[in-house]
Amino acid sequence: MSRIARSDLHGVLLVACWIGFSACATDPDISELHKQIQTLQTTQASMLQREQTVMERLTEIESKLDEHDFLVGELIKTEEESNLDTRHLLDKLERMHARLREQIDQTREATQRRDRDLSIRVKALESRLENLVHGKTPVMPPNVPTRSSPDDRTSQGPHTEPPSRSPARQEEETAKPLNQAALFRSAYKAYLGGQYERATLEFTRFVKRFPTAALTPQAYYYLGDAHYTLKHYKEATLALQHVIEAFPDNHYVPPALYKLGLVMASSNQPERAQQFWTRILEEYPDSPEAEFAKDQLAKLSESS
Repeated sequence: MSRIARSDLHGVLLVACWIGFSACATDPDISELHKQIQTLQTTQASMLQREQTVMERLTEIESKLDEHDFLVGELIKTEEESNLDTRHLLDKLERMHARLREQIDQTREATQRRDRDLSIRVKALESRLENLVHGKTPVMPPNVPTRSSPDDRTSQGPHTEPPSRSPARQEEETAKPLNQAALFRSAYKAYLGGQYERATLEFTRFVKRFPTAALTPQAYYYLGDAHYTLKHYKEATLALQHVIEAFPDNHYVPPALYKLGLVMASSNQPERAQQFWTRILEEYPDSPEAEFAKDQLAKLSESS
């Protein structure tokens, strides 16, 4: 019961008591008092109804506030989960980008290897063909007359036959270029097959036996690359530097410079790696290795 209703009821009771003790009151006064009491009762009932309505509205508002708080909490939770999912997605995209970049680098290097392999095979076949051609053509010593008839020998006086080469010596000289191509091909096959220990042994044997052959720069490069794969950084550095110093005009100099940069980066010498890759950009800007060098220099700048 509200404060106003209780006050009105208290007034009614006072009026009733006053009526009871007022024996001298007239009938019109009593009738007026009854009307006032009825009016007060009606007002009290109306106020009770209003109070009930207000309470119901307050209950409804509280319910809506609770629902609002719940929705706000769910929205905050959803936003946090969304941010977490976004971070996970970004991390996943970054890892995927790194893997794709690595695959692109591997694909480029594999393509270069195939191109070099084809070039090497062509040169090996040309060498073999040239050897076969020279092997079938007799080589005459200079200023030595050909075999003449008996009459010519009589007219020319005493004649000495040119010294003939033994069949074994001639066969050895004929087979030498073939052995060169076969030895290189065997070493390169081991290299392509991932047998890097064997490849280093056979390439070392090749460069020692043929230090100035046409295939020697390639042999030194693949020897250095095989040592690099085996993490023999000192041996790799020596082989690759020999390509640059002994064959400065060879087309394997840019690949050797790039590989030397990788060797230096793998052996915790980023400054020297930067020097080799920068040299590629300065001296061989149109080479395929120039793009690789740019990527590696960008990675160095990001990590520093």
